[in-house]
Amino acid sequence: MGARHTSAGRSALRDHGIAGSWGFAEATFFFVVPDVWTSRVGLRRPKRALGTTVSALGGAMAGGAVTYWWGRKVAADTSRKALVKVPAVTDAMITDVEQEIAESGAASLLRGPTRGVPYKLYARAAGLQRTSLVRFLAWSVPGRMIRFLLVTVAVSGIAAVGRRRFSGLSERNISTIFWICWTAFYAVFIPLKSRRGSAKARQFSGP
Repeated sequence: MGARHTSAGRSALRDHGIAGSWGFAEATFFFVVPDVWTSRVGLRRPKRALGTTVSALGGAMAGGAVTYWWGRKVAADTSRKALVKVPAVTDAMITDVEQEIAESGAASLLRGPTRGVPYKLYARAAGLQRTSLVRFLAWSVPGRMIRFLLVTVAVSGIAAVGRRRFSGLSERNISTIFWICWTAFYAVFIPLKSRRGSAKARQFSGP
């Protein structure tokens, strides 16, 4: 019994550690969202998955603070050139985020998840424009947590419904479907964002 509890504790610690590290990485230069991990945990452990969203948030805020200070300390052109190398990040997207921060401040973070705009771009723009770090981190909570929860709860619920309706569906099949869906998402998302960014850049540059 004790060994089982120890194993479960290590498993939970690993899940939270990966969620936090993933949140930090995605807030800096990694391009895959931590929702992938928190929703994976939710396939079999919905309650634990909710906890990992908090860990992902903590990691994201730490990474956001690092990106904020990086954006504040380095030249604007230097940080722009570095971020535009990240998949699905375009020069036009960076410009849009800078404008949003200038007009609405850190509250514009709430717009990012609805349009697939990376959190790191808001962190960099907030630092560049000397937005209050405290205010930026405060808005990071709803700006990050709402989507983390929605995706994690949705995947957990779909997996639970799938088990009830398709009794022959194995855990391996559920995992396979899960990874196919996320792979398909990024296979569409990255080229789509890149094309839109290129089209917008051509629009502003003129004929």
